[in-house]
Amino acid sequence: MTRVETVKLWTERLQRFEQAQMTVAEFCTAEGVSQPSFYNWKRKLRSARDPKASAVAKFVPVSFQATPDRPTPAANHASATIELPGGVRIRVEVPTDSPPNPLRKDQP
Repeated sequence: MTRVETVKLWTERLQRFEQAQMTVAEFCTAEGVSQPSFYNWKRKLRSARDPKASAVAKFVPVSFQATPDRPTPAANHASATIELPGGVRIRVEVPTDSPPNPLRKDQP
């Protein structure tokens, strides 16, 4: 079976599931397929229709630099606050390799 035929088969299968009054386990048994295959194809076909559905969160490097108008919170430290939906805040403080900011008045 070609890839195109397989995609068509699973597209039709998932449409049948939407119409069926069965659980995933019952449907998969009736179709002779495994539940992991069912969920895998459901994810693949959804992400093919909606690119945002397959978006994966990625970590990106972040660098902090003190500026005269926004000095670091403490000598040789940088911080950031991440605000998430629902009011959750995550504060991150990390040591830096930079010398203390000479523009700060509260440093020795």
